[in-house]
This record gives sequence, C-alpha cells and structure tokens, in this order.
Amino acid sequence: MDKWLNSHWFARIVALLLAVMMWTVVNVESDTTPTTDSAPPLLIDSVNLHVKYDTDRYYVAKMPRTVQLALETNNPFYKHNLVPQDSREVYVDLMDKGKGTHRVPVQYKGFPDDVKVGIIPSIVEITLEEKKTVEREVTVELLGQVAPGYKAGEPLVKPFRVLVRVPESQADKVAAVKAPVDLEGATSPIKTTVPLKVMDKSGNTLQGAEVIPLTAEISVPVTSPYVQVPIKLNLTNELPDGYSLASVDTNVDEVTVYGPKEVIDAMKSETYPGPEIDLSDVTSDRVIERKMPVLENIVKVEPDYLKVALKVVPSETKRLEKIPIRISGLAEDMEARVLSGTGQEMSTMDVDTVGATTILEKLRPEDVQVVADVSNMPAGVYEVPITYIFNQPDYVKTAKNAITKVTVEITKK
Repeated sequence: MDKWLNSHWFARIVALLLAVMMWTVVNVESDTTPTTDSAPPLLIDSVNLHVKYDTDRYYVAKMPRTVQLALETNNPFYKHNLVPQDSREVYVDLMDKGKGTHRVPVQYKGFPDDVKVGIIPSIVEITLEEKKTVEREVTVELLGQVAPGYKAGEPLVKPFRVLVRVPESQADKVAAVKAPVDLEGATSPIKTTVPLKVMDKSGNTLQGAEVIPLTAEISVPVTSPYVQVPIKLNLTNELPDGYSLASVDTNVDEVTVYGPKEVIDAMKSETYPGPEIDLSDVTSDRVIERKMPVLENIVKVEPDYLKVALKVVPSETKRLEKIPIRISGLAEDMEARVLSGTGQEMSTMDVDTVGATTILEKLRPEDVQVVADVSNMPAGVYEVPITYIFNQPDYVKTAKNAITKVTVEITKK
C-alpha cells in the first residue's frame, strides 16, 4: 500500500478521476438551469398610486387609488415577493395640468435596471377640481360638565375667523368651523390649543377641507360658587390720645367670595373680615389700601384690595348721665344689686364719652349700655368688670376716668 501512495502514477490517476467528476457536475447543472425567457412574471396587487399636481390650486376629486404591477426578473428578492417598498414609486404627473378630467400614463421609478415593469392599467383617468377659499367664524364647542357648583363662562377664541379651503363643488357645504373643548370636572379656568374641525350642514366632519390656521387658542373662564357678603372692618388699636375718628368709608360695602359649595353656603349669613387697619399712629386724614385676606378653603375674594378712608379730628368729651347698670348671667334662683363705695345700692351711673364732635352731638344715653357680667358666680360680694356697649358708631370710647369695676352683691332669693 505504501508503494502505491508513493507512486507518481497513482497520483496522476486520482487527479484525472477528479477532473472527470467536476466536468460532469458542471454540465448537468447547466442543462437543468431554467432560462430567463421561461420565468413567469411576478404580480403585485394594490400598489399605491401617487399623483403629482399643484396642491395649492387643485384637489384630486377622482382617481384610482392603486394599480397592479407585473415584474419580470431573475432577481431572487423579487422572485420571492421581497420588493423593497421604500425604493419604488408608481405615479402620474399632472403638474402641467389644470382642472378637469385627464387621461395620463402611469410612470414608475426606483426599480433596478434588470427588472422589467408592467403596470395595469397603464393609463388612468384623474379629475382635478379647483380649490376655493371661504371664511368662517370659529365656534367653541363645550364638551362635558364642570365640577358640581362651578360655572363655565363665555369662551374666548383666537383667531375667531379662519380660512377654509375646499374643492369648488363643496364650498357651499362648509357650514361651521368648530373648536372642541373638554370641560369635564373643571374647577379652574381652561386655556388650551385645539385642532379645528370643518363641519357640513348635517353636522358631520367635511372630509378634504383645509383650515388656515389648523388650530385655535381657547380660553374658558370657570368660576366656583360664590356669595356676596358685607365687609366687617378690622380696625385695631386706638388713635393716639386727643384724636378721634369722625368717619370711616370704604370703596365697597360688600365682597364677592368664591369657594367650594359647602363653604359658600355656610357664609351666606356671615360677614367677611377685612384687612387689619392699625390706628395706633394715625393722627390725620388718611386713605389706606390693603389686600383682602383669603381665608382657608376660600378660592378668591373680589375685589382684591380694600380702600379705607379715615377722617380724623380732635377729640371732644361728652357726659351721658344716669345710664342704667345691667347685670347679666345671673342664675334664676339668685338676685343681685350693685353697691356704691359707701355700700349703698346704685342702679345708674354717669359715663364720660370721647369722640368726634359731630358724632357726640347725636349720641344719647339710650345709645350706651353698661353691663356687669356675673355668669357662674354663687352668692357673695364681688368686684365685677364693667363693659360699655355703644349702639353705634364704633368710633366712640369711654374717657380714661370711666369706672372699670363695680361691687356686686349676689344673694339667694
């Protein structure tokens, strides 16, 4: 065996056999390979047909949407229906055509040179219709409901008139341009940009219509429940000695308070506290402007600011004589009397009042109450603080020499 392997004649014989085998394989494959002429065409259905035309002036009113392709090729990708979509285009060119119906050939591009392309149909009819521009107002369409108790106001739209471009045959069908806005559950003002819709006379969207511009800015005020209540002035401290208020005027008597329904309902019989006005350094007429306080759970107060005009004059003193002393808070099974410094019962007292002359001139004894509160006190003798209540106005006070306490004797009946 080793002698055969080392023999050069053996190597020559093996090489000859291999050459014969290769020749046989090549010739058999050549005989069985089909020719291009015998390959059937590849059919592709529903190929989109593109139209090139003056889109600013015309609208395609009628055209076939798709065509069929017949491709002849030996390219294996095309043979297996692997046609690259992004490389091909089937189209008709109407750039030089005006309105009307045109018969034009279907063209193509983007196919390799080794592909023979057939198009079915090869000629199509396309109708161009001239565009017409009409002007319409924009109507805001409010959808849904705001939160319970809240109210949507009159919407504002910008722009409020727009241009609509449609085929000439549809110009009379343009009934309205609407801007839909969703209000569902809203508790605060709405500001949004929405696309515009062109509607026909039946309330349906008009297909193919172009709106210029495409969108509109919409503002819808949404207000919470509210109530109008009187302002309660919040004057703190007293004017310096020697000065009194002759009058206090405000730019408004009531404020509008906004908030949740349950809060507003509870305020209907109340007053609203105004901003704090400190009188401790006021010695002349003055107009003070302060921002209205916004209480807890209140959304807004209108007006935002309160103006308070103070008229200040030198103080005068007036004595009111024989003002009855009232005892309040006395238990039903008790009786009480007020004692003087000498132990004698007293039922009235004189009161010196301080204020502006114009106010004191109108002040009468019946406009003042002197009250000693003995609530929860058992039988006995007590020093009880005195409270002076002025019917009106609030700008009168007692003089510094006014009695601040009285002696009250409480006994069982």
